[in-house]
Amino acid sequence: MTTSWTNADIDFDRIDLAAARANEPLMSLLASASLVEAASDLYTTNLVEYFKGDAEVAQWLSRHWEPEELQHGRALREYVARVWPSFDWERVFAAFLKEYGALCQVETLRPTPALEMVARCVVETGTATLYRAIGTYSPEPVLRDISSRIRQDEIRHFKHFYRYFRKYQRGERLGRLRVARALLERVAEVRRDDAGCALRHVFLGRYPHYAGDAARIDAWTRRIYSMTKRQYPFPMAAKMLLTPLDLHPRIRPLVGVPIAFAARLVMWGL
Repeated sequence: MTTSWTNADIDFDRIDLAAARANEPLMSLLASASLVEAASDLYTTNLVEYFKGDAEVAQWLSRHWEPEELQHGRALREYVARVWPSFDWERVFAAFLKEYGALCQVETLRPTPALEMVARCVVETGTATLYRAIGTYSPEPVLRDISSRIRQDEIRHFKHFYRYFRKYQRGERLGRLRVARALLERVAEVRRDDAGCALRHVFLGRYPHYAGDAARIDAWTRRIYSMTKRQYPFPMAAKMLLTPLDLHPRIRPLVGVPIAFAARLVMWGL
């Protein structure tokens, strides 16, 4: 099992701590991303079981996808530890894993292999575009380096999942409406399950004395969503999300705007 890069390739000593600490919403977003990335082995176990009849897919998931996703978690965790040394990442991750693990069951995967690959394309679209937004937005050079490395990995992962989708689609022959519905369903789950769960646990790790204050947690989360929405590269997201629909080039611009708007509405609100 290999990764394209490791923490040894990142000069963490060059972090501009003042610049990093000046933006708490961004750091909170990074901390939540580190939790989800570090839990990638949960998804890998489920996906390998789901695709156990396809050796090519199962081997790529376990030998390449999982190690690289876990590496993303290690890099983000180290960055968070350098910038927020008082943040008890291990304790927060343990609490997060207990809740998040219950959401990561084989039963929650899509009913057909092609639809599950559509869902994987959505996840990789979300991460690739998120790390592009972070890299564009942040003035901190080490974070820009990390986000660029992760973004490149996620785009490569997207291409693998899309290739596997086409492989299964040849047999399943799903209609575009069914694929589009699966796309938007998974977009909604990213916010509700993945991001929402992780952000809530980051908040509780930072402000345990507000654990019972639902209104404060909601306002804090909305502030992070608002920051992300302002920086999010929606044209890039729309282009990637449209790929599994295999539309004619003349139709893509007409469908791309509604799809991008729908994704924006589902993920971040108006």
